[in-house]
Amino acid sequence: MSNDNQSTRSERHNNNDNQQRNVGGLIKKILLWVAGIVVLLMVASAALFFYYASSAPKISRSDLTSQSITTIYDDQNRVISRLGAQKREYAKDNQIPKQLRNAVVSIEDRRFYKHHGVDTIRILGAATSNVFGRSAGMQGGSTLTQQLVKLSVFSTAASDRTLKRKAQEAWLAINVEQHFSKSQILDFYINKVYMGNGIYGMQTAAQYYYGKDLNDLDLSQLALLAGMPQSPTYYNPLVSNTKYATQRRNEVLNAMVRSNYITQSQANQAASESVTAGLDPDHGNISGSGTAVDSKVVDPYVKQVLADLQAQGYNPYSDGLKVHTNLDLDAQQHLYDAANKNVQFQNDKMQAGVAVTDPHNGQIIAMLGGRHTGNVVYGLNRAVQSNRSSGSTAKPLMDYGPAIEYLQWPTFKLIADTRFVFPGTNTVLHDFDKKYKGNMTMREALVQSRNVPAIRALQAVGIKRATSFLDGLGIWWIIE
Repeated sequence: MSNDNQSTRSERHNNNDNQQRNVGGLIKKILLWVAGIVVLLMVASAALFFYYASSAPKISRSDLTSQSITTIYDDQNRVISRLGAQKREYAKDNQIPKQLRNAVVSIEDRRFYKHHGVDTIRILGAATSNVFGRSAGMQGGSTLTQQLVKLSVFSTAASDRTLKRKAQEAWLAINVEQHFSKSQILDFYINKVYMGNGIYGMQTAAQYYYGKDLNDLDLSQLALLAGMPQSPTYYNPLVSNTKYATQRRNEVLNAMVRSNYITQSQANQAASESVTAGLDPDHGNISGSGTAVDSKVVDPYVKQVLADLQAQGYNPYSDGLKVHTNLDLDAQQHLYDAANKNVQFQNDKMQAGVAVTDPHNGQIIAMLGGRHTGNVVYGLNRAVQSNRSSGSTAKPLMDYGPAIEYLQWPTFKLIADTRFVFPGTNTVLHDFDKKYKGNMTMREALVQSRNVPAIRALQAVGIKRATSFLDGLGIWWIIE
């Protein structure tokens, strides 16, 4: 019996050993497969990276330091705007205060002095943040050097953010780091970035916003300038609501504390200062652009031109473009004068947004973004950026036009302006005067902009034919 028991135990032990060896062998195979796949992916990624990098554009010192001028013309080939070097004063190394360098590095690239153009740790951190939805206080995946490369040789359009472009950007960033010192790269960046109101470079921004050189600004002002490139219009200290500019300035100060460049006490003292403190109403007497008209007059038109260029992948601040527009300068001046000088509005808070179209060819010849916009450049353009009701403009387009087209109604067709309950509801429709005028011709109803006749015309036409008519006019519509 004892021999049998020993034999059984021995067999069981051998079986366990065999099972363990089998499991161990399977795990090794899985690990080898995983390792092989990882190696293949790394090799494929490296091959793709170098394939893209092989077609990367050349980059030189002049690309990093210079900025070509983009010139915009009206319909008579008169210059209405210049974007480029005339609004940029290059700051030399000794003209850039250490606190500004520290502020830029803290908010844009905390590991700037540790990487060689591309920061894999930062890329992984940004990717993790995107996956888990954590964005507060996080920096993006691009280093300062990559941002400099993008500003110097690539388009900043969102449509151009492809894998190929990112690979070329990384390759060029590594090359830039091999040929220039960290201090030089930071100098290039500080002098390159767009700072709002049609200017770029932080030295020019210091003169424009404060009428001073960078070396004469305090910590609060330097922190604001360091934070502006992310969204110059959003963080503009010249707008009436400086909430976002203040928040951004404070983010920079807190980042400097985390990087041990300043103490919490210094940050608190700087944060207690208003972002409007020290602003220069004369903008440092920065010279004009030598154009045919005051920039305030053409500002909304130029802003829309810039938006169109950027949507097509151009960088109007560096590409050196010559842009010919349909702007009628006389019409633009009349429009500006009407809104700001000649027409008596009830109060200065009333606003207006206007786009003037040539009915013969559809060209936009003038545009007004608002009244009394002050010294803000490229601010809110109410003609294209503000949501607004189509109002009574819809009546000839959606009601009477389709009735003439599909029902052959003449303009003397009688329509009842009488009590009308909207079908399926208890809602009684009426006009602003809450009165009804009885039967009237379609022409009279349109001239007086009566609501009920328009609704009756739409009811007779039907939504399907009305929207088909709009489609034929090329009008985009939504029915909720």
